[in-house]
Amino acid sequence: MDYIKATLDKKRTGRKIGNLITASKITFEEVAAILGFTSPRVIYEWISGKKLPNIENLANLARMFNVQIEDVIVLR
Repeated sequence: MDYIKATLDKKRTGRKIGNLITASKITFEEVAAILGFTSPRVIYEWISGKKLPNIENLANLARMFNVQIEDVIVLR
């Protein structure tokens, strides 16, 4: 069986999240508040590629921007 394991590309996924937020005209602070965070710090960590959102936050980002989860993540 020829199988290549997929891994999430944190940096490119972060850039994609940042682009979705910017294109939506919603501020990082508003996204953080919608997701229940008290600060946008975690949003900046996602955008920089330091961290990735958990599956629940990925699903909520996808809903917020009216895209599929697959449109938010980048696999390599």
